[in-house]
Amino acid sequence: MLIATSLAAIVVTISAPADVKSSLVDRVTAEADAIWRSAGLAITWDRQPARASSRTLHVIFGNERGNATSSLQPLGWIRFDDDRPAPDMYLSYANAVSLLETSRDNIGLSHNMTILERDIYLSRALGRALAHELGHYLLASKAHTADGLMKANRTASEFFSSDRRRFAVAAKEWLQIAARLDDAVRVASD
Repeated sequence: MLIATSLAAIVVTISAPADVKSSLVDRVTAEADAIWRSAGLAITWDRQPARASSRTLHVIFGNERGNATSSLQPLGWIRFDDDRPAPDMYLSYANAVSLLETSRDNIGLSHNMTILERDIYLSRALGRALAHELGHYLLASKAHTADGLMKANRTASEFFSSDRRRFAVAAKEWLQIAARLDDAVRVASD
């Protein structure tokens, strides 16, 4: 685990439809925040996306399914335009629910869970997917790694486990991100 002595900071706006509870969104952002904070990044989550500009990083919760490859349904995605990440990320609540409902071997029958238990599992999965997509944005890269936060394919066990260590930001990745954030601050202050 990488422990930072000083934190870099970003602001991310959020929009979610009425069927995605505010308390779930809070848990999702807390999960993503925990992953990034341990690496040295503080995230301010803004629930008023109407103030968002075209340059503001924005997360959209919704029920779109995205582009599934084989039996894998993406929990989140980010678009790239001319090899540059677009500032909009999408989290699929529908795909997270589907993963939960088909993971009975890992977590039991979802219809036997309390609402809180379901929300905890869903927030872990979506929060980890959000942290991963933030990684693509912050690294300005479509690349994946063999392990760590930027690993491409995950098991249900990894997404739903209370242990988030498999989603750690690698030191090399953090150094790249910190340099990019420093450059952005320098450009903004010129």
